[in-house]
Amino acid sequence: MKYPEPPQVSLSLFSHGLDLDATLTSGQSFSWKQEVNGHWRGWIDRRPCLIWAQGDALRAVGPGLTHEAVTRYFALDLPMREIFATFPSDPWLEKAQAFSPGLRILRQEPWETLCNFICSSLKQITQIEQINHELRRAFGDEIGEGLHSFPDASRLALATEAKLRACRLGFRARHLFVAAKQIASSEISLDRIATLPTAEAREQLMRIQGVGEKVANCILLFAYGRAEAFPIDVWVERVLRRLYFHNSTRVKHERLRAFAESHFGPNRGYAQQFLFHWIRNDPKALPPEKVTPPRAKKKAAKPSEKSAETPSTTHPSS
Repeated sequence: MKYPEPPQVSLSLFSHGLDLDATLTSGQSFSWKQEVNGHWRGWIDRRPCLIWAQGDALRAVGPGLTHEAVTRYFALDLPMREIFATFPSDPWLEKAQAFSPGLRILRQEPWETLCNFICSSLKQITQIEQINHELRRAFGDEIGEGLHSFPDASRLALATEAKLRACRLGFRARHLFVAAKQIASSEISLDRIATLPTAEAREQLMRIQGVGEKVANCILLFAYGRAEAFPIDVWVERVLRRLYFHNSTRVKHERLRAFAESHFGPNRGYAQQFLFHWIRNDPKALPPEKVTPPRAKKKAAKPSEKSAETPSTTHPSS
């Protein structure tokens, strides 16, 4: 079937230091594919588009694109210097930021973001991208050759778990199926969540099937722009324990969360994203694990648990 070419809009925006490659490969969004010429093909506000960096400019081509939509999606309107000024004096965070200074947090459509992160459990980024593609192909509207929109909640609510499993979801099919019904029936309103304080918004998101604390924080950060949300997955937990708690396994999740909230400041979601991208892509990011010598058997010599839980923000000696 031959589709008519929709009218294209070509935009050129000042990039404000945006690192397009780092941003689109940092585990936030899963609908972008890089072409052989380095351009990126994906979706903004449910519109297909082609994006690429050219010097200090960001070029965007697609049907119905607007300057405002692209600016909002890539957060080009935010005062990044002011955001970075709220970061603590932290040598580890400084290294992570220096690794990809142009990394930014996207503002994405909440429903697709919710689906992506429900499907992210025990999955790698490439696998989540495959699931996103399969959901589009199986349930989305075909709007061009090889182009399918992301299905809305009402479409997935009419599916079956078996058909969702065929999209490589596995046990996540049940979660996504129930979540779609909750959203389609207006049991939970994603629009209303946008108006709530962060703590209350998090509670509402966690009422959705398959959404725990980490997934709720991902949605708050990557869809609703709540920079105070700090998702802790296995990568972030690893970097927190290794760099700030002497690689202690005794530190509870609640302690890590409290440390992140107090240490990284009001824009800690950005700090999290820098650390996450750094640890995943720089093989030299983490120092070698320290070898703890055998403890003396004398009880009096046993180190206190408190010392193992005292955060450290200093580099190991080299």
